[in-house]
Amino acid sequence: MRYLRCLAVLLLFTGLSGVTHAQVMQGQWVDASEKAINKHRKTDIEVIVLDRNDRALEGVEVEVVQTRHDFVLGLAVSPDQAPPKDLQNQPVYRCFNAIAMDRFTDWSSRESQTQSPAAQVLKRWNAAIHPIESAFGRVISADPALNADELSLLEPRDLRDVLMARIDYATSLKPGPDSYDLYSDLIYQDMIQRKLGYGMIHRMFEQAKAKRPDATMSLRMRDAVSLQRGREVVTMVHRLQTRQIPFDAVTIEQRFNGQINPNAMQRMFDNYLSKLKVPVTFSGLEIGGPTPVAAGLNTETVIRIAFAQPNLRGIYFAGLVDEELIEPNAGLLDAKGEPTPSGLAVDGLFQKHWWSHEKIKTDERGNAQTRVFTGWYRVTAKLPNGKTLTAEAYVPKSDRAKLIVLQATAVEQPVE
Repeated sequence: MRYLRCLAVLLLFTGLSGVTHAQVMQGQWVDASEKAINKHRKTDIEVIVLDRNDRALEGVEVEVVQTRHDFVLGLAVSPDQAPPKDLQNQPVYRCFNAIAMDRFTDWSSRESQTQSPAAQVLKRWNAAIHPIESAFGRVISADPALNADELSLLEPRDLRDVLMARIDYATSLKPGPDSYDLYSDLIYQDMIQRKLGYGMIHRMFEQAKAKRPDATMSLRMRDAVSLQRGREVVTMVHRLQTRQIPFDAVTIEQRFNGQINPNAMQRMFDNYLSKLKVPVTFSGLEIGGPTPVAAGLNTETVIRIAFAQPNLRGIYFAGLVDEELIEPNAGLLDAKGEPTPSGLAVDGLFQKHWWSHEKIKTDERGNAQTRVFTGWYRVTAKLPNGKTLTAEAYVPKSDRAKLIVLQATAVEQPVE
């Protein structure tokens, strides 16, 4: 019954023109997710406000404004897809701080390495979202179906040369992507291991790391949050770990549909995702449903449970509109560019509910404390003499409070 009441509330919200929402869902699982999110996605901060003579200033109002999430929320873009003007003020678009290039770095033909416009796309989006994080997508697939037709027919030495050329190309892009799905789709069709052995897989990761030591090199799997494949994915990841394959993270390509039961979904996350013991990113994520409203409810359910997982580093959506996607009603924008119920869920959660904007006052020691979502901040204090102090700060996940000191400079008059 609680699930149906939530659906009725969502219908009410989406039936009002121009209304956005955040946290329309209720229930014990929602409360549990909020508790986990507060634990895993937030950090305490302590702001100290001083005058130029190092004296504490009491009663100063401090405004703490989040400017960017630490959590990666991205979108798979097309080579010719341009970011909208004034992106930071566009619903749904304003949530994104990353792009994925899966659509044009899939290596479905050997010509991909010379035709890919990845560098130009990175520059275009970096101008609209700065700083931006970017994911290259697949570099090498163990599945012959996701490679050029002739790749599986190559002799081992020629195959090795092609794989190394792919790594060299992918890691030579400037500006360089922040992450690569270096080795993917290896549950049933592990062509590389069969023809070249685990030593070659180890060498591929070492080669990529030597070229881009600052980038994340991931394994990429499909459907890890499912009864059918979840156990197999966990087993494969652990097998590669025991063979000392030096991957940094795991990327999960995932789609959801139907009517999602939050308790069953939570069990699948606990049984599979949490057991990977490495940072995880969802890529190509689609969350559909039989109707737009049902898809919106599913979207909030999946994202809420995912955001509460401590090892989930980010999410890349497969696209914005239904025409780009496989699952029905999975689009975040409709044909007119307006947010769908799913888009309202994403925008409401990441731009309102899971977003920190606090006003706090200093005590007699000049200290002010609060707890905020990890990410980037602009911290401002208005002094008694009317002057304003501003600092930019990055607040990472930590068990210790982040200290931010705001002090009047020597060019200002002393505050008495």
